[in-house]
Amino acid sequence: MAEPPSDQLFRLIRTIRGGKKMMEGDYMFTVQRRIGDVVHWQCEERGTCKAKIHTKGTEIVKCTSGHTRATDEQTVSCCETKVGIKRKARESQDSAHHILDESLQTASESTAAKLPKLDSLRRTIQRQCANVLAAPV
Repeated sequence: MAEPPSDQLFRLIRTIRGGKKMMEGDYMFTVQRRIGDVVHWQCEERGTCKAKIHTKGTEIVKCTSGHTRATDEQTVSCCETKVGIKRKARESQDSAHHILDESLQTASESTAAKLPKLDSLRRTIQRQCANVLAAPV
């Protein structure tokens, strides 16, 4: 069952690798393909959900099918927090502890609960710093 095109605008989220993800409602979408100026987005949960959206500029043109999975309200804010942590690790010289404290203070309690363990986040920050300090090939 296809849903009618949404009147509200969607939100684009920049990933750490320079890609884009789209948030529409409580769902995340990734780029499937581009045809001219129309971008085809597919639900992030490709294996379980067949929902797709077509956008042209800043408007949703077409929704090809409905979601077959439940929404997860904190997925988007969790993704944005993790991208922010990685970006701070690459751009600043702050310690991992300071970056985590700063990021967790701005995140809501439900978002912080959905994030990975602190040790995993600390290791992620260390990897990002090591990539910046690594010598070019």
